[in-house]
Amino acid sequence: MKTLTIAAAYLKQTFRSRAVLLFSLLMPLLFTVVLGLAMQGLGPTEGPRRWTLLLADEDRSDLSAALIAQLQANEAIQLQSVSADELPARVEDGQAAAGLHIPAGFAAAIHSGEAAPLHFYHSAQNALAAQALAQAVQTALSALESALNARLIARQALAASGLSAVEIPLSAEQPAPVLTVRAAPVTRLVETDVPIGAAQASPGMLTMFVLFMTLGGGASLLVERERGTLRRLLVMPVRKSELLGGKLLGIYLSALIQMALMVVFGAGALNVNWGQDITALTLMLLSYGFSATALGMMLASLARTAAQLDGLSTIVVLALAALGGAWWPIEIVPPAMQKIAQALPTYWAMQGFQDLILRGLGLPAILPEAAILAAFGLAFLAVGLWRFRFE
Repeated sequence: MKTLTIAAAYLKQTFRSRAVLLFSLLMPLLFTVVLGLAMQGLGPTEGPRRWTLLLADEDRSDLSAALIAQLQANEAIQLQSVSADELPARVEDGQAAAGLHIPAGFAAAIHSGEAAPLHFYHSAQNALAAQALAQAVQTALSALESALNARLIARQALAASGLSAVEIPLSAEQPAPVLTVRAAPVTRLVETDVPIGAAQASPGMLTMFVLFMTLGGGASLLVERERGTLRRLLVMPVRKSELLGGKLLGIYLSALIQMALMVVFGAGALNVNWGQDITALTLMLLSYGFSATALGMMLASLARTAAQLDGLSTIVVLALAALGGAWWPIEIVPPAMQKIAQALPTYWAMQGFQDLILRGLGLPAILPEAAILAAFGLAFLAVGLWRFRFE
């Protein structure tokens, strides 16, 4: 209860400040608009990007139809039927980023308990589209395999009960086989997918300005230490853990409020579609907010004065934003710089947000990014708690 009271007091004090309202709420929205306009328009207006997947179905069975139905249910995919002979060439010519060939005998192999390989062609030069389509195909295969296993279990249960059942096209003696995909890269595709407009500016400015918010919160801890406020609070019936926990919770909640406002503004004013999975978006915001809050705590523990932290914060935030891909698409920088960016939390935040906005992916796709951000946060927090002094 004391922790919540301290957090509420921090929020009240923070958002009562005109400087905070101007710099942390209004300015990020202004920068988002300006940067979005500077980067070729205000971004997507029709929701998440739909990837074209060329499809050659030579099996034309009930199981291939079930697999195609699973793919059609994915709103991020647009299927285009072609012949098996022309599929590789059309991927190579850049008419689509990937293609799926379902060979004849696909269903027969499954019914006989054999492996049923598929042929997935993709562009080695368009990794973003290939990743999205490959994941979609794997998801559809997993759904089909789960359905086949469920039907097999149902048949075995009915047989054990001595009941007759509708014929199920699976061998009762063997489990459903693992469906595998054989991928073949095609390297002549030159089209790339790079976020532009508000699709880049909205998550980019969110990523940058939330750092200003949380590092400013860390500086407020130093201000209170310099003024003796923390020391006076400790004479009250409140533990150090409750006091520091309340402050950090208040900083964390202020970051979430700021990010929520920027998401709403991006979606409502700039037509940025933040994805179709609210759970995935929420997890990304929570994990990045935690990482940013912990970073503010760590820097507050390393700096000696609030003035020192203010100067350090500007350098740190601008460096993390520029190197992590918040100012411009990370895809346009040299490969060596992209490798360096992977050591920064801002890179993983931008990758997770772009998985939602640009690639139309969902919760499974952003789990690695969220986990990495959480790991950054735990490391930052451990250092901050170890080094922070109340006096």
